[in-house]
Amino acid sequence: MKSNRPINLPLSQVIAVNSKSPIAMASILHRISGIVLFVLVPVMLYILQTSLSSAEDFAAVFDNMALRFVAWIFVAATGYHFVMGVKHLLADAGMNEELNSGRTAAVISFVIAAVLIVASFVWVMF
Repeated sequence: MKSNRPINLPLSQVIAVNSKSPIAMASILHRISGIVLFVLVPVMLYILQTSLSSAEDFAAVFDNMALRFVAWIFVAATGYHFVMGVKHLLADAGMNEELNSGRTAAVISFVIAAVLIVASFVWVMF
């Protein structure tokens, strides 16, 4: 007798199955970028508060390469999360619900997000 009950798959098998679908990867990475943003908001607020306290602190914050890297991670996660959020909103509105159009939308979103991430790296780090 075959059971229709769900089974718990190991993480390696879940990753192996979902890594083949750009739609699944877009969704998973969208969630991860949201977690990164949630974690980095207090850090970015602290960096902002420090940079606004005096001219010397402002120069110290923006001369620190590690803090600029953290700022870049925040900006890159924001760009990725925004692009994938728009893709998800369009899917919720009834667009790109079929498999082929969903894959196309995911790939296009990945390309747009990659361009934003590279542009944000140039903007923040140089």
